[in-house]
Amino acid sequence: MICVLLLASGAAWESPALAQLGTRPGIVVLKRCVDVDDLMATAASGQADVAVVSLRAPGLDAEAVAHLRRHDVRPVAVAASGGGEDLAVRLARLDVRTVVTSDQLESLPDVVSTVEGVADTRPRSDPGTGLHERPAQSGDPHKVVTVWGPAGSPGRTTLATAFAAELARRDTMTLLVDADPRAAAVAQHLGVLDQVSGVLAASRLAASGSLPERLPSACRAVTPKLGVLTGLPRADRWVEVRPGALGEVLEEARASWEVVVDAGSDLGDDTWDRGTGAPHALTLEALEAADDIVVVGSADPVGLARLARGLVDLREVLGEVPVRVVVNRMRSSLGWSQPDVAAMVEGFALVAGLHFLPEDQAAADRALVAGRAVGEDGDSPLSRGIASVVDAVHPASYGARPKGPRGRLPGRVRKRRAGTARPR
Repeated sequence: MICVLLLASGAAWESPALAQLGTRPGIVVLKRCVDVDDLMATAASGQADVAVVSLRAPGLDAEAVAHLRRHDVRPVAVAASGGGEDLAVRLARLDVRTVVTSDQLESLPDVVSTVEGVADTRPRSDPGTGLHERPAQSGDPHKVVTVWGPAGSPGRTTLATAFAAELARRDTMTLLVDADPRAAAVAQHLGVLDQVSGVLAASRLAASGSLPERLPSACRAVTPKLGVLTGLPRADRWVEVRPGALGEVLEEARASWEVVVDAGSDLGDDTWDRGTGAPHALTLEALEAADDIVVVGSADPVGLARLARGLVDLREVLGEVPVRVVVNRMRSSLGWSQPDVAAMVEGFALVAGLHFLPEDQAAADRALVAGRAVGEDGDSPLSRGIASVVDAVHPASYGARPKGPRGRLPGRVRKRRAGTARPR
């Protein structure tokens, strides 16, 4: 499989080039880069083989081409036809040895397949970015746990990241998947350098038929036991994930990992056409693939009203499926007790379990600023509450629960660096 980066900088040949590359089995367009900086950052992730670039791309110089070569990414230039001597001079200055003119794009797949002897033989993961290999399959069934909640920031991502990190602390191979189509934030929560969207990369591997052997290459290693499939860099990129792809990815992942999915809030409506897709298709596929659904809502009056409506909407979409409800930011100043909230929640859904997480803004802020999951930097009421949710959903892991003070997860591969740009 040959993975291609594309930098067209708005050139008219971009769409025809994508169409030509899409017709060739064995070639996957990993990413359409927005500028040279994006191209160089993605090349450094170690997942690409070839970069198809426009000679008119602003900032494309010999240093950028050298950077591509250092990371084993072969450059292929696309130039306007009839460039003549000026084209030759430009190619020589950049040290680009392979060029396709815009009127000969039908030859692009052949050129990409043979440029400078490129072959799919080098390792697909880099020690600083990807998982080295798929965990050995134990034969025991693995769960997909999808964390969902209504709109309004009830704490979906905070809970999903902390849930996955807690499982990893219990010596369980865990994969955290960011499937929020509109507001992906797992990478920011965990301080991951989100150079390439893991969900997009995995969906392309599914389309090419190489997902079983190549899934680890799309993941980011956070600890030796925790991997992450980062989410969409922008909300409009959902069109690049074909309908059904996320379900295939989750089914493949559960063969080797315990899977935790951070899902979006939008459930859409009954007008959704599976053949054409929609942004909320990712959310619905994550829910349909789940063995356990954890629904999180905020304990304040607005949050509880949204939670009640969300549980009704969820029942209309999935039917009478048991869900585990987590009421977040519970505090005495609200003036009602846990039984009061339980009576309300149980009237709107088939509740398999009800959990309350305390208001602990200090622990949540500390984790977010440090780029860690809640619980990594020490014990707190919130981390203990999340651990109890993990105990209920994964009772077999209770015996492996870490004893003593709760410290940082060991062996982090990647930390947020000062000045690192956030994903677009």
